[in-house]
Amino acid sequence: MSSSSYMFANVPSNSGSLRAAYEAWLKARSPQQPEQKSPPSSNIRVGIIGAGMAGLYSALLLKSRGIDCRIFEAHPDRLGGRVYTHRFNQEANQYFEAGAMRLPQTPEQQPVFDLIHYLNEQIPPESKIDLIPYQLYDPSGNLVYVNGKRAFGGATMTLNYANEHPEALGFNLAPEDRNKTASQLLDEVLQPFFDLLAVNFDLGFAKIVQYDNYSLYTYLTEIAGWSMEKVNYVEVMNSASNQFQSSFTEMVIESMDFSGAKWSTIANGMDRLPNACASLIGTESITMNAPVRQIENLQDGRVAVHYGDRGEFDTFDRVILALPPAALRMISTPQWSPTKSQAIRSMHFEPLYKIGLRFKTRFWEQLPQAAMGGQSSSDLPMRWCVYPSYGLGDAGAGVLLLYSWMTDAYNWLPQSPEERLRLALRDLQTLYQNTVDIHGEFIESFDVAWPSEWATGDAMFYPGQFRQLFNSARQPEQNIYFAGEHLSVHHTWIVGALDSALYACQQLLGDETLEPLHPSKTPLTPHLHDYSQCAAAPILHR
Repeated sequence: MSSSSYMFANVPSNSGSLRAAYEAWLKARSPQQPEQKSPPSSNIRVGIIGAGMAGLYSALLLKSRGIDCRIFEAHPDRLGGRVYTHRFNQEANQYFEAGAMRLPQTPEQQPVFDLIHYLNEQIPPESKIDLIPYQLYDPSGNLVYVNGKRAFGGATMTLNYANEHPEALGFNLAPEDRNKTASQLLDEVLQPFFDLLAVNFDLGFAKIVQYDNYSLYTYLTEIAGWSMEKVNYVEVMNSASNQFQSSFTEMVIESMDFSGAKWSTIANGMDRLPNACASLIGTESITMNAPVRQIENLQDGRVAVHYGDRGEFDTFDRVILALPPAALRMISTPQWSPTKSQAIRSMHFEPLYKIGLRFKTRFWEQLPQAAMGGQSSSDLPMRWCVYPSYGLGDAGAGVLLLYSWMTDAYNWLPQSPEERLRLALRDLQTLYQNTVDIHGEFIESFDVAWPSEWATGDAMFYPGQFRQLFNSARQPEQNIYFAGEHLSVHHTWIVGALDSALYACQQLLGDETLEPLHPSKTPLTPHLHDYSQCAAAPILHR
């Protein structure tokens, strides 16, 4: 989801309650409630499939209760799932985030910050995870290129200029909608919901879920009476092509993540978070290069996990499948309930495409409209150009990220890697026109097309999917449990993975009092002692 989407000035202070209320509302409408099980003894083994944040956090939670775990990860040399930092080399700041890249400082995201503090108390000081400010956008230096307009009246089309002169973007809006930014127009529609939440939370919540089966597009066109031109203007400037077809409730809730004034990222790469988790879990508990082929229920109640290509397997008392639906669909599993199977089959994930471009200089910081972080927006295939919030003012080489999602991401998939690079450089040159020789500055690139990866992207539900699929998808099947950001009401965020892992572990243990990890928790004993440069801990391979 775009970092400039839905910037509301007046989101109520109790807006964090909206997700909790929505989750309770969904649970009350569940076609079936989870089976109440007797708490297991601590003398059990748990298999965890997937070493993304949901799987790693599940292992930390269970190990804090003294429970033996083994994690299986399909990737041969990387863990973290969609927390993925690509480093071009080991020089400072020569990396980009191919996956998660920012942390909003909101109360709902507190479990992530608590986890970081928990880890920092236990790893060596030189490996401490430091948070640095993430610049969401720099209005005076971020550029806008829409409808072929890079400048207007001799002025460069910066975000500031576009916000002050939206008519210059070339959209044919009704007179009453001219001279308003895209965010202001969307604010006019959604702010009344937030105002009502602030005055009467229950009434405001009831009003929002009244439209649970609507897409945002349907609400805007049929309820708010928007024209197609108005929808196009707001979607182009604030989001991704066709994202407004997502659930109205999903989009309203997601908007709150972008309402906070402060953001953070992890210094030297977001992957330091999963790597620190792995270092506490221990190499003996993580098996890399171990794609799981089959999950089998045994007659004695245990679960067999078949993995790899040589007929290997292990047995467990409980198993947590910390996998996105696309990966889970490829595993041979027991016959589950029809509602579970439908949920796994039907959940909508939004595609993502990212390409990192390394240049000889940080030229974007040296122009008259210097971009010190933030992002430029366009209707070109690249859509968004994200500037690093780290290494500001550095001499030497730097890295830009081009980022698209939803339909915009799909457009990149048929192209060869060489063609994707050509198009990326072309679009960036179009954005900067004759102010920079993009090809002359270019050194190298790396891209990730998430629809071609096992994860496919991140969860972004269609209308009604929360109500229809959410509870069925996260209910256990005998001694098999499920986790992942798609099984939370915090779609697309690391905190969603953590919340889902906590819920799965509470179910597994039969203990709803299990709390998220935080600094006052009983620490684990670190298993590793080589934390040089916070590189990935050495992980066992088959």
